[in-house]
Amino acid sequence: MTDSPYGWEHQKRRAELLPLAYNTPCPRCGNIMLETDDLDLGHTVDHAIDPHSVGDRIEHADCNRSAGGTLGAMLRSHKERFRPSRAW
Repeated sequence: MTDSPYGWEHQKRRAELLPLAYNTPCPRCGNIMLETDDLDLGHTVDHAIDPHSVGDRIEHADCNRSAGGTLGAMLRSHKERFRPSRAW
């Protein structure tokens, strides 16, 4: 069984970075992040690209999750497009 990438260390990094992120631009959309916003710990190198990457920045939750969904869909589409043909 593998450890969740969103376990204790992830939560600790989020707690450390969160207060520093308030009133600064979101790295994804550029809009200011407020204390009232839903914020996630994001990855500079997306987790789908490098499963060993660690969360290293705070982002709007919507931006983070939308980017992850978009990247995941793109990777799945690419995988489907280049799947070897079974017809020999």
